[in-house]
Amino acid sequence: MNTKAPKILNDIVEYLKTAQIQISEKVEGEGRGGSLKDEGTIKRLLQAHPKFKKNVFDVPPRRFGDMLVQDYDTDQLHVVNIKTSIGSADNATSKMGFLYAFTNLKYDELPGSMNWKKFDKLLKERKADVPGKDYWFLCVDKNDTSSVMIRGAKQINFYGENANPGNLLQINWSKEKTVPPADRSYDEAYEVIIMGIARCFAKAFNNLPDSWKKLIK
Repeated sequence: MNTKAPKILNDIVEYLKTAQIQISEKVEGEGRGGSLKDEGTIKRLLQAHPKFKKNVFDVPPRRFGDMLVQDYDTDQLHVVNIKTSIGSADNATSKMGFLYAFTNLKYDELPGSMNWKKFDKLLKERKADVPGKDYWFLCVDKNDTSSVMIRGAKQINFYGENANPGNLLQINWSKEKTVPPADRSYDEAYEVIIMGIARCFAKAFNNLPDSWKKLIK
């Protein structure tokens, strides 16, 4: 059990451990296609369950996350990214998800899309430490669906920082499953995630040819 996670998310994890989730095969050799099917399977299981069906919602079109979970006792919406994985490293960067986690913005206040300048502006304007507010990863092991974990973005221990702008922060799920969730303050999590993204872009910039760097103002 993740003692730092909301009760409803821990309850979902305990149910899914015994639900015998049917994992999809790759679609034309592409693992992501199977994972999309798995996300639908998991959501349907939860939406059919009497304990969760009133609290689990599909994400509106072109919004972030894979499902929204309404807290039992508050109006807090928990945004959940469903990961079905064999344990490999996985891209975890989400502008919207991280902005939601580190601000007092409500889900429907977030823009449909934004660049990093807008991200930084909103982050500085609405930065807030809201208890229990995070961007949650629900990770199910494709090889053993009784292995289920819930972990907030602020709680991840094994982020990898990359120089690829399309794949900045990655999570090593194999390592992540071996340790308890990181117990960080808001500022510590900000340093790991937000400044980690900044360090990724700095690495990407340093990899550019000098003649290209001169064009960047």
